[in-house]
Amino acid sequence: MRSSIKGLVAAFVFCAALGELPLSAQQADQTNFLADAIRGNVAEVKLGQLAAERAQSQQVREYGEMLRKDHTQSLDKASRLASQIDVPAASELSARQQKQFEALQKLSGDEFDTTFLSQMVRDHQETIAKFSTQAQTGSDPEVMAFAKETLPTLQAHLQHAQSIQSDLASAAHKARTHDSSPSEAPVR
Repeated sequence: MRSSIKGLVAAFVFCAALGELPLSAQQADQTNFLADAIRGNVAEVKLGQLAAERAQSQQVREYGEMLRKDHTQSLDKASRLASQIDVPAASELSARQQKQFEALQKLSGDEFDTTFLSQMVRDHQETIAKFSTQAQTGSDPEVMAFAKETLPTLQAHLQHAQSIQSDLASAAHKARTHDSSPSEAPVR
């Protein structure tokens, strides 16, 4: 009898320990997601401001301003959510984000516009994948709702960046073909 009680206690302790592991993993998941979301928003606000100030193309400047505005709102929501559910979330840029920002600061003209848009497409594709996963399989209903609510804006940002990329590439192609076409001889 004593041996079976010990066995039951051991099984209970083991199951309790197993039950605790997923909860900790869930907490880590939502903490990491919110921390990444906050950092991502801080980075997009800074990059949007940089584009609004430095871009050569009016489309890119307007896109930068849109990013600044939209990601400021998203940053506020993510920060409030982190505070509400007692998730510590730092707002400093990751090393990668800081390096990207510093590299863009050194560019100007068409090179800035092209590099910035490429970075925005890549970053928004990565972010959309993370937010989609969180929206579908997250562990906290509030965090899942935040991810679902934010996805349409992120998708619109991606589509807008791709559209501007296409417009600028088309304009550059037209300029190249116009410059390389033989000029007509003057009529005398």
